[in-house]
Amino acid sequence: NQYFIAPQLQYNGLGVTYSAQSICGLKGSTVEMSCSYTFPSGTVKSTLWFSKGPDDNPVNLTVDPDYTGRVTYRNNKNNNNTLIITDLRETDSAEYKFRFITVKPGNQWTGTPGVKLSVTDLQVDVTPATVTEGQNVTLTCITSCPLTDNPTYIWYKKTVTSPKASGRRYSISNITSEDSGEYYCEAQNKYGRLTASTVSVDVQYAPKNIFVSVSPSGEIMEGSSVTLTCSSDANPPMDKYTWYKKTVTSPIASGQSYLITNITSEDSGEYYCVATNVIGNRSSDLISNFPCFPPGATFLRNKRTGTLLGVGRGTDGQST
Repeated sequence: NQYFIAPQLQYNGLGVTYSAQSICGLKGSTVEMSCSYTFPSGTVKSTLWFSKGPDDNPVNLTVDPDYTGRVTYRNNKNNNNTLIITDLRETDSAEYKFRFITVKPGNQWTGTPGVKLSVTDLQVDVTPATVTEGQNVTLTCITSCPLTDNPTYIWYKKTVTSPKASGRRYSISNITSEDSGEYYCEAQNKYGRLTASTVSVDVQYAPKNIFVSVSPSGEIMEGSSVTLTCSSDANPPMDKYTWYKKTVTSPIASGQSYLITNITSEDSGEYYCVATNVIGNRSSDLISNFPCFPPGATFLRNKRTGTLLGVGRGTDGQST
């Protein structure tokens, strides 16, 4: 390990140096803090790490109930010592100090300042907050402290097995409705790995796939009724539907369905609907003319194809 020398850590040959001033650890992972210590003579009779209590009367982490079963000390050669904390919790964020006592009276020392440990969870931020089709969207994996030791980030979409991208940020250009879904990032450094909770990306878009249906289908008799129905795909759902006749400038009706009662030949023509939501509006294709026939009309059809060949009066017939 490489050690830094913080000011005022040594006095009369007594001293502690730490391998890092600060560490950012992932929640649920394991972290190690190392130090080396010096003393002029004698033998060290006890060593400990602590985060609570005064320097001259600290609470040893091995007996601190907040760390039960999660703390280990490793004594290395050349007066080196390592603190290992497993299953990191956000409440473990604190300053950790090493203290040693020798057999020689008065030869005891606490390394101050110690190592600042910050424990972070993972969150995903989506920019912009409201996503509209065609925009560029950025997902960012956020930690409360900068991860140390060359962290890596991997992005996933919940319904896709393979990773979508790597890096702290994931950019989606010209986003479409097919990109909607739940995303999450995974961060890893030498201390462990952590997966963020999923965040939903809901891509909003103007109406599309607009279709007009006519009921009943087929020939329409004067005096009968016909219903035109407009359907569309949109997110958020449609606020309104407006109906137009090609030869008429102003709207003729509103609502998803348009009912024409007691129909006459004057109602024949081409119709279309305009679907609208908060993102925008879009028109359907023109529906074909639906001819209006007088009551009692008969229809001559092609026997093989059923195509209408002519209209008259009397019994319906079929051509050969």
